[in-house]
Amino acid sequence: MGLLSKLFKNSNDEFNQEEYDRYNNSKIEEFAKKYDLSTIEGINAIPIQEALKYPDGGRSVVYMPEQILNRKASEYKKNKKYDLAIACLKKVNELYPYSFYHYTRENYERVVDMMVLAKQFKQAKEVHSQLDIKHGTRLQELKELQGFAEKDGVETRESYQKRIIDPYLDEEKDREQYYWLLEHVPSLAPKSFGGYRKMKKLNSINYQKIISELSKLGYDIDTIRFWN
Repeated sequence: MGLLSKLFKNSNDEFNQEEYDRYNNSKIEEFAKKYDLSTIEGINAIPIQEALKYPDGGRSVVYMPEQILNRKASEYKKNKKYDLAIACLKKVNELYPYSFYHYTRENYERVVDMMVLAKQFKQAKEVHSQLDIKHGTRLQELKELQGFAEKDGVETRESYQKRIIDPYLDEEKDREQYYWLLEHVPSLAPKSFGGYRKMKKLNSINYQKIISELSKLGYDIDTIRFWN
């Protein structure tokens, strides 16, 4: 917290958490008063200029407009107000490229995951494809990082593959299966992706039931595809 320690110090020359929080909250309140985050129209009206206000990153990432909207999306998700959550995340994706801070392909994908929760499957697939074209895939991003790690001598290609890429591929395969279940046989899908991964890992009775029911419908869990 080097820079922040210099900016927010108390009389004892220590980092002042209260002052840090107070400053962030004042900036967040300023943003919330300026834009109506309770309507899709208000969220859509937020201009790109908001992301350009902090070319040096400001004093904290907390009050960056994309972070404010991300937290608002989480709040709407919790209350199952998916249309507002999606509007926030669409705006976030517009702001990301102009931010001082770097965001990964996974960050952009959050709006897709929200669309799936909202049962907007067609839109989710379309946006996922558009993001792949515009920003590249997450796998491409990881492969690039793998190359950097090998070049800089930080980690071998094989180690990075085993530590990062293989687990990612396993998770994405599970996610694709779960999303397919949500779209085609929601009665079989557990309440969360985490729940699905856990039952699959344990090869639980409920997971075996899913496999059995899919087999009756003529499907193999290992060959179903959501993103196609």
